[in-house]
Amino acid sequence: MQSTFHASDSGQAVIRNTTAIDNEQLVVTLHPGNDSMVDIQIKEEVSDGELVSNSISINQPNMQKLVAWLRDQGVVD
Repeated sequence: MQSTFHASDSGQAVIRNTTAIDNEQLVVTLHPGNDSMVDIQIKEEVSDGELVSNSISINQPNMQKLVAWLRDQGVVD
């Protein structure tokens, strides 16, 4: 698997994982000044060209709850 990371000055970060079978992207977009909203989108392009995409928007209080939960699960420090 080959992984790449790209961040822009506009507040968007993209992590891309590429394998022989598919191409996955995690796109995180920050919206400063907009109640600190974060958009998270997961895209997967499978071998037959089909694109599967899901997204969620999270505000700052809920992001803090998510990070606390991930810490409790031992996923992040």
